[in-house]
Amino acid sequence: MRPIIVLLLLLGISASVQGVTYYFAQNGLDSNACNTTDAPCQTIDRLGAVVSSKPLKGGDSVLFRRGDAFRGQMKSLNWVQGAQGQPITFAAYGNASQPQPIISGTTLVSGWSKTGNGLWSAKISNFADVENLFVDGVKMGWGRTPDVTNPPETRYLNITASNSNMLQTDQIKDPSGTWNGAIVRVRIYLWSVTTRVVQSHTFDGTTATFTLTQGFESGYQPAPGWKFFLENKLAALTQPGEWAFDAPSSSLTLYPLSSAWDPIQHTIEAAVYQLAFDFVISDYITFSDLHFRGQIEAAVKWDGSGATSHDIQFLGCTFTDQEQSGIEMGSSSNIVIANCSFTGMQNTAINIQANSVSVVGNSFTSIGMVQGHQNKGGGVAVGLTGDNNVICYNQVTNISYNGIVFTNSHSAQVYNNFVSGCTLTMSDGGGIYTYGSDSIGSNVQNNIVANIRSLPWDGFTRGDAPISNGIYIDNYCSGITISGNTVVDVDGANFFANSGNHKWTNNLLVGGGAEGEIGVEEMPGNSVVGNVYSNNIVYIRSELDVGAIKETSDVHKNTTQMASYSNNIYCNPYGSLFFTWNNGGYASGLGWQSWQAANRDSGSSVCKVQQQGMHFYSAGNISSIVSVMNKNPSFANDTSNWSCDKCTATWVASSPLGNKGAAKITVASSTGVQFQQGGLTCKQGTYYRITFTATASEETVFWTGLMMDHGPWMNPAGNNLVFVIPANQTRTFDQVFQSTISSTCMINLSGTMAASTSLYITDMFVEEVSVQPQVWDYVAMNPTSATAKVPIPSSVTFSDLNMQGTYTCYITLQPWTSQLLVYNGPNDPSKCSAAAGQHRISINE
Repeated sequence: MRPIIVLLLLLGISASVQGVTYYFAQNGLDSNACNTTDAPCQTIDRLGAVVSSKPLKGGDSVLFRRGDAFRGQMKSLNWVQGAQGQPITFAAYGNASQPQPIISGTTLVSGWSKTGNGLWSAKISNFADVENLFVDGVKMGWGRTPDVTNPPETRYLNITASNSNMLQTDQIKDPSGTWNGAIVRVRIYLWSVTTRVVQSHTFDGTTATFTLTQGFESGYQPAPGWKFFLENKLAALTQPGEWAFDAPSSSLTLYPLSSAWDPIQHTIEAAVYQLAFDFVISDYITFSDLHFRGQIEAAVKWDGSGATSHDIQFLGCTFTDQEQSGIEMGSSSNIVIANCSFTGMQNTAINIQANSVSVVGNSFTSIGMVQGHQNKGGGVAVGLTGDNNVICYNQVTNISYNGIVFTNSHSAQVYNNFVSGCTLTMSDGGGIYTYGSDSIGSNVQNNIVANIRSLPWDGFTRGDAPISNGIYIDNYCSGITISGNTVVDVDGANFFANSGNHKWTNNLLVGGGAEGEIGVEEMPGNSVVGNVYSNNIVYIRSELDVGAIKETSDVHKNTTQMASYSNNIYCNPYGSLFFTWNNGGYASGLGWQSWQAANRDSGSSVCKVQQQGMHFYSAGNISSIVSVMNKNPSFANDTSNWSCDKCTATWVASSPLGNKGAAKITVASSTGVQFQQGGLTCKQGTYYRITFTATASEETVFWTGLMMDHGPWMNPAGNNLVFVIPANQTRTFDQVFQSTISSTCMINLSGTMAASTSLYITDMFVEEVSVQPQVWDYVAMNPTSATAKVPIPSSVTFSDLNMQGTYTCYITLQPWTSQLLVYNGPNDPSKCSAAAGQHRISINE
């Protein structure tokens, strides 16, 4: 923790000097004077009365006893002014072994009675809204139709017609009025769910029509085929723990957790308070060692209208289960949030528009993970807008959308953060994301970003693939330096640039996805010119191999105008190394030779593993061959069961591959081609080995794998692998795929061939196989501020990319560093002591 303490001292954080201290305890009395631990007050309402009669001033403290809980909220704390060196402090007192005092946004629910349909009901008086329900401290789920436990394909309703304030579907058959007052959540875009309320519901025997109390925003009106679900009505209560609140009758209804369950025997709390503290233009305020829980809008909010608040600190606090945000602040400056934890809020843990904000040493987990409850662009751990902001030493895990966001930020410093598991319910985002102007002078440095994965697509079926990037520099940014970062295993690109004039240097990129290790995308009006990529290590894993670099442009016809590359190291020990270029929808693949011939990447090289021809084919994991599948396994005398789209396949007895016979593929003109063999059957969960040998007269790139032999033409294995055949060289493809569905299927080779190219293929066959998992590479990481021994897989002896050194059992890493290791032989696990390591982050072993 020393780096954080030093930073806080530099920022001028100090303890408050002598002032008036007010004490609050659960067993206190509101008739007390609140000024001693022996005579504390009890409620937040009493605190409001104290502040009204005697406004807080610099040096004053409001202390809550540890181990106690306080329900309610403080409204409109206007012009509460501390002073430099004399902040107003809200903190804890009492036995340090007790948990932090809880400032709760809930009220206790009692007076339960059984309804006629097995449900339990109670009245919530004096509150217009309930946004969460807790049973013995555990958050329950809203009643929802279709139910959240359904398979993804039946978890949403289909819109058959709509206008600005109406939806229709043929999947709801309930009588008219059943869904009056229900909440509607519509999946609009990759990054957005829109929430509305049903004013009236009608059913004509075929179609359900929902007229809404508020229309949709311009540009966010749903269309036929889009998806939605309904919440918060009795008709949606079908699972244990689900609940609904009817505001007109003040009735809360709960589906029992079991057949014999009785709410009287449990503590049940309803989230009813919007905020814990609501400030307007207040300065020099410190919150320390408090636990905020269950507020609706935010735990603490600063209204930024009128003037700028400044010098606000949150030190060692806990924020849990806010429906929207943990901390929300408008126009402000000099904000410190340090050593706090944020868990379970549904929109954004920290949402601040301010300059000179320091977010240091905090933890963020499970942000925005209740589907449909995020605002537009919500589901974010850290969201800052403003200049000179610092985000460092944070742990960010399990996030619905973006992990760390800084927008319109001049001179932002984002460094030494660990970010893992983002874009889990939203997409078109990443682990670290920025957007907007005024980013010159910003640095993204020495962060570790891993496992940025999109879950199976939920409620979005309109053709856009999930976009989950590691570090995502979006539109209109300029002048950011991205250096020393480790980015591992993403579904999109490890680096993705939608803007220009950035420097990307000395980074480690491992296991990119659909957008490659480095993705560069240019659209009209959004130039990416001026990006410089140098001294990076780019390592392709076999999960979804679309290339070391993928460039896409609707503007430039010449790839050399997009970005410059130099002194990088590229490696794909699972197969071919290649690069892709897409212009106006026309995609082409370049092997290493062609990429260099295009005058790209001066001084760059391939890793020693690749130079030595060491290929970590997944076929090396095969433990047994179950059966040979294709109908002409010898591939000896004909091309039966094969089809050739935009190409011609003929059998030749002799070829550059020898005299054993081969299929010769030719085209009349340069075009994209597909070469396929059908007649196969794929079974869900089963592994299949595809192998063949090929040569070509010119460099040829194919995407190779399994494909359904009928619509919708899905890839049963979820991906294709790229196979590059250098000019006049012989290459063997040997890979294992696991089918995710059961279907008739075929081998598919898709690529681009020049008219002058002759391609020969022989010895092609498919086998059903069983697989023994094998660790071929490993990224060891130390996302801490201390040197650590990091355990590595015990069954393997590793080396670095230059095949230098040997590593077994563990590796010693400096703070905020990583090391890519590759297979160099087996190791005896018994030689590794379980006590050898001090810290472990396991990435895709």
